[in-house]
Amino acid sequence: MNLAEIGGRIKVERRSRQISQEKLAEIIDVSPHYIYEIERGSKAMSLETLISIAKALSVSTDYILFGNTDNDTDSIYEQLSKLPDDRKERAENAFKAVLPFIL
Repeated sequence: MNLAEIGGRIKVERRSRQISQEKLAEIIDVSPHYIYEIERGSKAMSLETLISIAKALSVSTDYILFGNTDNDTDSIYEQLSKLPDDRKERAENAFKAVLPFIL
């Protein structure tokens, strides 16, 4: 994962919505300097912060992390169906861990 690319996608989405770093920080309850560091790629963020940013900007976490959009060829279901059983189980466990933060 490239933190600079992740930060760049957040910055582009934030600016396209005409939201300042200060306003985004206020929305997700972090400091503006932390948003600045994330966008520069000098700080990693927690899963909770990632989800909060995605919600605030109305984008998917998949897009923020990997640049994937809804136009990508394989849906998440298609990708999961191609995984070996042990990886499917790991993906299911990861989803269960994230689910409380997105409900």
